[in-house]
Formats: sequence, C-alpha cells, structure tokens
Amino acid sequence: MQQPDEDNIIFKTAADFINNSSHPVFLTGKAGTGKTTFLKYIKEKSRKNIVVVAPTGVAAINAGGTTIHSFFQLPFAPFLPENKKHFAVSNTHTADKNSLLGNLRLSAERREVMELLELLIIDEISMVRCDVLDAIDAVLRHVRRQYSKPFGGVQVLYIGDMYQLPPVIKGEEWKILGAIYSNQYFFSSQVVTEQYPVYIELKKVYRQSDASFINLLNQVRNNEMDEDGYSLLHSRYMPDFNPASTESFITLTTHNNKADAINVRELSKLVEKTFSFNATVNGAFYDNSFPADEVLNLKIGAQVMFLKNDLEKIRRYYNGKIGVINKIEDDKIWVECMQDDFSQLIEVKRETWRNVKYALNSKTQRIEEEELGSFTQYPLRLAWAITIHKSQGLTFQNAVIDAGNAFAPGQVYVALSRCTSLDGIVLRSKISYNSLHSDERIVDFASRQQSGRVQEQILFNARKQYQQEIILRLFDFKVTETLVNDLLYWIRENKHFGSGVTDWLSSIKNQLSVFGKHSEKFAEELNVLFMQAELPAEIELFQHRFKKAAAWFFNEANKTKKVMLQSPAVTDNRQLAKDYGSKLQKIFDLHSYQVHLLSAGINGFDVSMYMEQKASFKKELIPVTAYSGKSSYMSQEIAHPDLYNDLKGKRNEIAAEKDIPVYMVCKTQSLEEMTQFLPCTLHELSRINGFGAIKLKQFGGYFINIIKDYCEIHGLDSKKMESNSTNVKKTKHQKPAVSAKVDTKKVSFDLFKAGRTFLEIAEDRKLAVTTIEGHLAYFIENGEIEIDSLLDKNKQLLILNGFSISESRSLQILKEEIPSATYAELRWMIAAEKNKDNKIMAELPSKIIL
Repeated sequence: MQQPDEDNIIFKTAADFINNSSHPVFLTGKAGTGKTTFLKYIKEKSRKNIVVVAPTGVAAINAGGTTIHSFFQLPFAPFLPENKKHFAVSNTHTADKNSLLGNLRLSAERREVMELLELLIIDEISMVRCDVLDAIDAVLRHVRRQYSKPFGGVQVLYIGDMYQLPPVIKGEEWKILGAIYSNQYFFSSQVVTEQYPVYIELKKVYRQSDASFINLLNQVRNNEMDEDGYSLLHSRYMPDFNPASTESFITLTTHNNKADAINVRELSKLVEKTFSFNATVNGAFYDNSFPADEVLNLKIGAQVMFLKNDLEKIRRYYNGKIGVINKIEDDKIWVECMQDDFSQLIEVKRETWRNVKYALNSKTQRIEEEELGSFTQYPLRLAWAITIHKSQGLTFQNAVIDAGNAFAPGQVYVALSRCTSLDGIVLRSKISYNSLHSDERIVDFASRQQSGRVQEQILFNARKQYQQEIILRLFDFKVTETLVNDLLYWIRENKHFGSGVTDWLSSIKNQLSVFGKHSEKFAEELNVLFMQAELPAEIELFQHRFKKAAAWFFNEANKTKKVMLQSPAVTDNRQLAKDYGSKLQKIFDLHSYQVHLLSAGINGFDVSMYMEQKASFKKELIPVTAYSGKSSYMSQEIAHPDLYNDLKGKRNEIAAEKDIPVYMVCKTQSLEEMTQFLPCTLHELSRINGFGAIKLKQFGGYFINIIKDYCEIHGLDSKKMESNSTNVKKTKHQKPAVSAKVDTKKVSFDLFKAGRTFLEIAEDRKLAVTTIEGHLAYFIENGEIEIDSLLDKNKQLLILNGFSISESRSLQILKEEIPSATYAELRWMIAAEKNKDNKIMAELPSKIIL
C-alpha cells in the first residue's frame, strides 16, 4: 500500500504539469484514489482559463462543466478526420472536417472563450470515443487559427479510469471508424497519437483499506485473476440472500429496467403514505441531464441513497451513502443512517445543481462559469437498486451485485470497486471468467506508464518549453497586426468613415510592423540562450536581456496604445459604427493585454508572476465612438468647433425626438459645410449638400437660428457660395471668408451697462434674448463683466461641480449633465472659467448654501 507522502508527490507532479507547462496529462487511478478531488483542486487553484467537459449530461453536471457535444457543437454521427472522399462509407450518416466546420454556428462569445482557452479538462475520458477527440481537435485548430498545433495549442487534462465504463459505439459505426482507428478508446485518436499525454496514476486508495480486497480488485482490473482470487470472490456468492430491513444493502445490476423494477417493487411493499416532492427547474436544464428524480416519491421506511456530498463542515453524508426514511413532515425529510453500529438521524435539505456555460468576462478577459439553469431537489433517490453504470463514482458500505450478465468490459470492476470491503459484498449470481476481463488494449495502454524518473525529465522539458512559449509570445505582435490589416481592408470596402481613418490605421500598422522586426531579431538572440541546460528563468544573461527588451517594448507599445484611442472614424450609419467599434475594441483589448503583461516583465521573468499579472488584467472600454450621433471626434479642419458642436447637438436632439437615424436629419458632411459657409437663410442652406426641399422645410429653421445666433455673437457673415452644390463640395475644406461688421456685442454690452434688461435689449435690437445673453459671455471672458453680477454663488458652485465631473465643454452635453442650468448660464460659466484673472474657484464656498 502506498504511503501518503508518495501519493502527495504524485498529486504535486500532476499539478506541476498543469500549472507550469502546456503538456497534455492523462490522470488516472483506481476507483477511490481522488481523481475528482484533483479536478476540483485544479478548478479552484489554477490561474489558467479553464473549461470542463464530459461525455454525458449527468457527468458534466457532477463535474461542474458542460457536455462535449454542446460546447463544441459536435454532431453525434461518427467523425472522419479526413474528407469523406478518401473513404468508402456505408449509408450511416457521418461527418468529416469540411461538414463539421461548415456547420459550426458559434456565437462571438463562444469563439472568444475558445480563443482564450488554456486548459481543457475532459472528465470520464474512458467513455469518450476516439473520433470525438479528433473532432474537438479540428474545431479548436480552426477557431484558434493554430492549424499546426494539437487542439490549437490548448493544454488537455484527461481524467478517468480506462478500466471502468467504455465508449458506446454501434456495430455499424465501428464498421466505418474501424477502417481509421485501431480501437474505440481516446488514446487511439490521431491527435493523441500526435501529442501523447504524460500518464500519471494516483496510487493511494481511499475507498478500501483491506489489502486482500485491494489485491482482488487489481486482479480483476489487470486480467490477472487466479484461482485463489476467483475463490475469494465467490466466497461472497449468496443467491438466496435476503438482507434484514436494518441492513442498508443496495443491489447493483446491469440494466435500468432491472433496477427500476426492484425499486418499484420494494416501495410498494411499504404500507405507509406516499409523499411526492417536485423538483424546481429554472432556466435551461434538460430532463436527460436531471441528476435526481423530477418527482421524488418516498415513504417512511424507504431505502434511499444520497446523491451529493454534504456541504456542512461535519460531512454527515456523502454521494452514495445509504439510509432509510425515518420521518417526513411537510417539506422536511429525515434520513436514518447506520455508522459503526450507531444510528445517525440527518435532516435533509434541498440541494441545487447548476447547468453552466462558459462565458468571457469582458473586463478581466477570464473565462468564467455562467449559470444557464438550475435543478433543485432533495439529494435522494430510491436505493434498493441502481445500475452499475450509474454507480460509477459512488461508494457503498454494503451491496448486492447482480453482474452475471455484465455486457461491457469493466462493468464487474466498477461494481466491485464501489464497495469499501469484501465483507460488504454479496454476489446474487456467479460471475464467469469471461466477465472478469479487461480489454487487453487498455492493459497495453497502461503498461506504457512512465516511471517517476522519466516523468521528472518530461516535466523539466515541458516546463522549459512552456517558459520559452510564454517569453516569445510576450514580444509577438503578429495577431494584433493581422487584426489591424483586416480592419484596414474592411474600412476600404466600406467608404463611410470620413477622411483620415486609413492614414491613422496605417500608422498603427507600421508601428506594429516595427515591433515585429525587433521581435524577430530578439527571438533569434533568445533561441541561442534557450539552448542552455537551465530553465530560462534561471539564466542570468537571459534575465538581463529580458528586462531591457521588456522595458523598450512596453514604452513603445504603450505609445501605440494611446494612438489607438485617437480614432478619427465618423459615420452616420449606426450599424457600421457598431461593427467598427467592435473590431477596434478587439484590437485595443489584445494590445492592452500585451502592454499589461510587458509592464510586469520590466522586473524580470517569472512564471508565477506572469500568471498573476495575466489574472489581474482588466479590460478598458474605448471612450470613442464612430457613430456621428454620439462621436465627439471633430476634424481639425472644422472652422468653428463650437458652432459644429451646437449644430450636431441639435441634429442629435431632433433625431432622438423623432426616433430616426441622425443621417435622416442631417449628414455629418452637411454639418461640416454649414460651419464653413455659415448659411443664415433657407436659400443659402439649400446650397449645402444634403438639404433638399423636404429637409429644408422639416429641419432648416433649427439650424438657421443656431447659425444666425453664432454669427451675431462673433460678428460674422455667411460666406457666399457657388450656385452649384457640387462646387460647394470642392471647396468645403477651404477656410471661410469672414467679413467685419459693426461690433454687435459691444452694442449689447453698452445697453446692459446702462441698466437695460435682456428682454428690453432684445426688443430694441430686434434680436433673440439668447443672442443678447451670448454677447455678454465675451465680456465675462475678458473681465469686463463680473460673473457675480449675473449668477449667485450657489448657481456658480452647482455648475462648477458639474464641470468637475464632465470632461466636455459642449453646451449640448453640459445641458444634459446639468439640466437645471440654462444655456446662457452655462455659456457664462465657461467664459468665466476661461478668464485667467477670475478667482471664482477659490472664493466660492465648499458646499451649496440651501
């Protein structure tokens, strides 16, 4: 029997392979050696992006994952790793690589999960067919665009005992697959043959402690049954055994109908009242994955089995523990269990099983579980009988085994190994030698297990390769450059984004290309250093060069990151803007992630530090939008930026009120032309591109009023335009000619100093009150009017508080953020803010006086 410290070494070795390498691992062990414990440990402790899958719905629920076929969208038909034309197939439906990938309908979110996946855990691998592994491989290589790497570069942890239940395969299916594969097990798949996993077996058996019983199980497992072992096993043959009601025996049988018949028969013998408990099913949780009965029928005295481990600290029960219903009151159930001749009464509460999918946390770029649905029920089932198949993974003190008709290799071993001791086993039927066999191909596979010393060497090489992969990937910008190239091509195909976008993107592409050239040179230097015997992290010269390179790449890449935030793209098409934003965000996320990792590299390279830095990444949303209805970008060639913002604000306001796209009110090009030519009449506005008779009638007045007010405030005239609108287009980037005129602002200022009200001044001058209010802003800015003469301290502080929160000085945006202030008050406070001699910030009280 293995000592605990040796078992700990095996456990730690397996964990080391997972955490510090990308090498595939096959983790196996006899029943009760802690395979499930290891799975949970890795899920909780590993820093890698993990997905857990299993071949069946129930297995997936119990493993805390999802099914293989649902996650990878695999067909249930046999998969041919090569195209069908290379094979003569029967009428049985099959899938090949072309049809598999052609029918993939992965959501963008699922693709992102697969792209960022680092560790794929496949539980109950003994039941996974060889062609399913090759189908998974085909999907991952395709989605991740890493066609030369097994599973697209994803590390795989296979968990299971090959001596237990085998894959289910029909004869007609094997006629097809048998021409390609040597056997149906996962290890004969092409991808496993290409990249063989390290074979790690957990040795310590926690379920059994009787040495003679453990030896008997090993004989069954390894096809080594001798006469003494056969006699010992059949010493438990008792065909007429009838357990007492106080003895918690469960019958293990080969078929569902046998188990169901026994449970129904035994329940009907009880004269007590039947209590029915309905499960609560929320969201997506399909009946073929229910881990317990949807309607649980119980009676006092019914023998039941727990279906979950107790979550309480005292661990009163475990998955597979047998007991008897002692009491039922309303929604409360008590189960009596025997433990070492002592009776224990357990109040059972409802438990919840979760059906999960894997989703990408957009902020941290980590793969997380997202609940799709839940199933809540008492974790109990009738337990006079259960199938051997469903008993896999359970532990029983006492069991009656009816395995005389065992129909699959491994079934007898599964049944026997569920029990904690030989004394707790009763054989209802004799077991033939034919049933006591394991598949020779599995025995041969197990014989390839590496020794501890060989495993150590494999681990060292795997750690070295893993470090090299991380280091080279840190300085590789090819993926980002490819995405920028794709966006450039897309922009050229969709000519709706205004000028300057292609130049801006080309500058980013050129910078990434420079990084690529430096990266290639540095990689050549690194590959020489990698030839040394030590791990890269232990080489002093490497650490020196790594720090310098990380510092240079970080500084330069950080500059490029800032350039990425200066997108000049503007379009009136909402959908194109959305698509553009999504593509740009993906580029920015990838680049930001690389910058984040490089920042830690300045202090040197360490795998654990790298994993911590990776886990601490938080995604930043790009604070720009290409949609003209929301974009704050403005071309540097705009002659009057303030007017442009006011016109754009009015355009967006009208579009929102009428619930129509902004381009149906006024195109961005039209806004730019209006700020250039300053049309002050409908006739002049009609010469602006995009303004026909209908738009003039519907919206022209709004824009004319804004332009006239602006011209009045700034003493401007409209620029004369050619009669042909085509000529307007040709000259739209020319600076407008500004005509001098009587200083209308000064006239309004003089009347204000004379004590006239805004309304009186407006009536005298035949101007709008808003125009007069705008005139005074000029004199606030130059210090000739004190802001205190127009606004009280409370109002000033209220607006300044809004200014401190907002980064914009657009009147339209500020009005939305400070709705209690008028446009005039906002304009005056902006002017006061610009006055360098104004001391309002220092003189205002620290809080509003109510």
